[in-house]
Amino acid sequence: MVNCIENKTKYINLIINHKLKNQVMKKIFRNLFLAAVAITALASCDEKERNTVELTDPWLRERTPVNLRLESQIGAAVITDNWRDDEAGSVVVSLITGGLDLNAVKVVALDFKYPDSEFCPTASIAPGSTLDLSDGSAEFTVTAYNGETRTYKLSYTTFTDPLEGCYSFTPIGGILDGSAPKSAFIIHGGWDGEEVRSTVMDKWWHWGTGYMPTDEDDNILSFLLEDADSETGDTFGTLVNTSGADGKYANYMFQNSTDMNGKYRIFPTGKSRWSKIDSDRNIITVYAYEDSEYAAPLYKVNLLGAGDHTFSLVTISVPNMAFARSHEGPFDKINWNYPDSRWFSDNVRTTMWLVQKDSDSALENHGELLEK
Repeated sequence: MVNCIENKTKYINLIINHKLKNQVMKKIFRNLFLAAVAITALASCDEKERNTVELTDPWLRERTPVNLRLESQIGAAVITDNWRDDEAGSVVVSLITGGLDLNAVKVVALDFKYPDSEFCPTASIAPGSTLDLSDGSAEFTVTAYNGETRTYKLSYTTFTDPLEGCYSFTPIGGILDGSAPKSAFIIHGGWDGEEVRSTVMDKWWHWGTGYMPTDEDDNILSFLLEDADSETGDTFGTLVNTSGADGKYANYMFQNSTDMNGKYRIFPTGKSRWSKIDSDRNIITVYAYEDSEYAAPLYKVNLLGAGDHTFSLVTISVPNMAFARSHEGPFDKINWNYPDSRWFSDNVRTTMWLVQKDSDSALENHGELLEK
């Protein structure tokens, strides 16, 4: 019995010793592993060459303009860098091209963020220099303080006003008398409660030889956009009313004695100026050509589209387009239905030229005509 117990005790001690040995060996191997890792880490601290780009102060590499302005430019330039190509960028501007020499468009401004800094970049263009945009675009280069360059492609869109272009007159037959000679001029007038509308030739016998109202029916109206307000959208331009193939302008002398030019004429003869500065973009303000500051408006003209237009008690049908003037009262000069003067010369309410638009561009010689 005693031998049995002793044998079991030996067996148990043997197992315990074996486990203790295993634990000791594991600790040894773990310490050896940790030591190897430490040695490797220490070895990695040694300086070695690396394939990386040396960092550069961004101020030394600055090449982005914050503003660019050309002559006849409307609104701000859109300046964009190319994130795929650090050496390329683009600029898009909106230009009034009418009367602009695209071969030599002047640079008005080119600004960078900190112009007084020693790190401010330089450019191949500057205020006072010109760009050739005759092919639709041009390039300029910006050089950073550290010598790096970026080439910008500058292109433009054309700023337009729907009014710009050429217009011809569209004569129609008589309104009161279908057999009357054709005319592009409509008159609306009469005293309160009794209104009449007719063409100016519905009563053709009231006009004399040499100054017929139809003398202007072969004229061409050439509107050119000259300038615009980049914030409000107000537009400004010049107008040439040509004398047509017959070289004549209408002289509105009713019955050879009453001068109606002041009310009948929609646009001045020869050259004048116009603007659109009202919230209703179909309202045109007329100026004398000499009024280059657009400071003293003469009167306003409404641009009407095709269709029926109601004026007080009458409706006037416009075939294509019309330029119309409204006149203030009082309308009480004649109050009986006999003389044609009751709407031709007295109580004139509306005068209108019927036209059509033939081109979205002014006459090619518009500028030359302004110089005459």
